[in-house]
Amino acid sequence: MSKNIAARIPKELEKEIDDYMKDKGLDKSAAIRKILETGIFNWKIEKALTLYKLKRVSLWKASHIANLSLREMMDELNNRKIPLNISSQDIIDDIKAAQQAEL
Repeated sequence: MSKNIAARIPKELEKEIDDYMKDKGLDKSAAIRKILETGIFNWKIEKALTLYKLKRVSLWKASHIANLSLREMMDELNNRKIPLNISSQDIIDDIKAAQQAEL
């Protein structure tokens, strides 16, 4: 279900949205939805990476927070030069969680 949302934005941002619309061939509503989706997607990745770096979540949990596969999450870590903070117990727990998720 869709919901209308109103927001006041600076003229500079409106121009950026207009440029995006023209570049992507979208109407204003579709352009704003796409920008929001992209922003939320990136925010989830940043949140997951931060929690992972702080050792508050496992690699598996971080991948779920970011809505990425385990492989994609590992690629994100590699691309950002974030070391794996993983123990053998973490690997065992992640395998068990993955198996349970497949059921």
